[in-house]
Amino acid sequence: MGVRNGISEWFGRLPIRRKIVLIFLPLIIFPLLALGLLSGEMFSRSVIEKTKNNVRDESRLILSQIDSIVKNTESSANIMTTDIIRLYDERSASPEAIEEEKFHNLMESRLSIDLVLFPDADSAVFVDVTGRVYSSYPPQESRDRRVLYSGLPEKVKLMGSYGVGRWMPVERRDFMVSDPAVPVLTLGKIVFNLDTGSQLGTLFVNVKETTFASILQVMGESSSSKQYYIVDGSGRIVSSPNERLLLTPFAASVAPGLLEREAPVSDIVGSGEGSSLATLIAYDRLNWKLVNIVSLQTLNGDIRRNFALTFAFGALCLLLSLLLAGKLSQIIVNPLLQVTKAMRKVKEGDINVSSPVTTQDETGLIATVFNSMVQQIKELLKAITEEQGRKREYELALIHAQIRPHFLYNTLDTIYVLNDLGLNEEARDTTKALADFYRVVLSKGSELIPLADEIDNVRDYLNIMQVRNPDVLRYEIDIPIELENVMVPKLSLQPLVENAIYHGLKTKGSQGLIVIRARRDGGDAAIAVIDNGVGMSPEQVLRVTQFTFGNGKPASIGIYSVYERIKLYFGEPYGLTVRSKPGAGTIMEMKVPGKEGKDGNV
Repeated sequence: MGVRNGISEWFGRLPIRRKIVLIFLPLIIFPLLALGLLSGEMFSRSVIEKTKNNVRDESRLILSQIDSIVKNTESSANIMTTDIIRLYDERSASPEAIEEEKFHNLMESRLSIDLVLFPDADSAVFVDVTGRVYSSYPPQESRDRRVLYSGLPEKVKLMGSYGVGRWMPVERRDFMVSDPAVPVLTLGKIVFNLDTGSQLGTLFVNVKETTFASILQVMGESSSSKQYYIVDGSGRIVSSPNERLLLTPFAASVAPGLLEREAPVSDIVGSGEGSSLATLIAYDRLNWKLVNIVSLQTLNGDIRRNFALTFAFGALCLLLSLLLAGKLSQIIVNPLLQVTKAMRKVKEGDINVSSPVTTQDETGLIATVFNSMVQQIKELLKAITEEQGRKREYELALIHAQIRPHFLYNTLDTIYVLNDLGLNEEARDTTKALADFYRVVLSKGSELIPLADEIDNVRDYLNIMQVRNPDVLRYEIDIPIELENVMVPKLSLQPLVENAIYHGLKTKGSQGLIVIRARRDGGDAAIAVIDNGVGMSPEQVLRVTQFTFGNGKPASIGIYSVYERIKLYFGEPYGLTVRSKPGAGTIMEMKVPGKEGKDGNV
């Protein structure tokens, strides 16, 4: 206790400059440390997540290019198959050697020409059933005839290549290729005579591994620590910018268990300095997997630089704080005390105060802002009070519009008359419509309901009104299916329909029509109530829609309530418009957001 009192007395004797320094030191140092650690962690996660997204995007682009190569190669095989069949159809039946040589030259020329159209395919070889070999590259008869003993034609046949190309694994071989040093991906296809169904031979189209490696090289050249591999279903690397890795097993030590995981996957593999970010995406067409390995050591270098920069900035801020702390008492403390005094009065509930500070520095700005905030609070409180009053008025008007006792009594009288006249079915339908109408009207809970439910409620109301006034109205409803789930305020259409009946149709002198129609308006929905009644003059329209100007008491509390509730629920861009022409009718259109939603309380 004595030590505590001693420290308190010692601190009390210190000048305010030293007090500020002693208080600010921990307030600056600890937040800076926390900021450095937190920003470092966030930066680290951001770098890794950004790298993941970049690799995913690059991998999708690579797979798209690979798929394009595969499809182009299959297309080239189909064209070659057509040309081979046509050449056999046009082949001379003469057994002379010169005719055979001519056919041989035509076949190889056609294979070469077809490959020009598809540069992704490197070479093509056709082996007919008699053992003759035709190639798109300069003939290498002694070497290419080895295909006859390789079992490849038989393998293609066993794979079920009856008019369908079958892909064989990537391999390096010294026959049936233009360059024995480069592994190839081969598409095999059996060629048939379309008329007789007899087999003409087997077509092989080769794609060099370097075609795929060039794509991987371009995508991986942005970073020396980022490598792409294509791995086949047996776990071999079938394409890589590093030629020494070709056709070798994918190193399980780099990413153990990675190939067994279900693609797509992006995760940290390994530990310590050897950890990497591995991304795996499958290419099911060839049972391949595209693997990307990014060394975390490179990513950590950026993170370490961020740490260093953060702590350097923190040290600079600490130094500046120490230098400027002595000036705080003279420049800030006294004016702040005056502002604080005014703030304390506001906290106690007195908002009729202002700060007397008038300096032109930041403290003066704080005082000016404080005074402005107090004034805005006073104005806001006044506006809230007025708004609550208006809202209460709208609620009372809504309750009054909902209950409508005279509508209930008149409808019950109608039901009584219908029963008295023996019109039981009409009385039953009217009773059901009245029950459904008041079930929605008096329900609690959601104030926003789907448009389809609001339409059902309006239809019940119109059915009742049609029974009560059969010579006054008929109605049509046209609501697109895609707008049925758009949310609208409950009982927003009924006041508009009621207004159309009582002020548009009843005074017309003949039966009128009410049409309820909805349409898309950009991203919003527009629901219109249209009648062909007596219409209104521009002056009458202005009087009915004076709520849009916020002046005076509205002529129609029902329309006013609909307008204000739309504004309340959806905001300023939405509301209600009225267009009318004397003798032609009236259109009242409400605009609401076009997004679908769930019922919810407001």
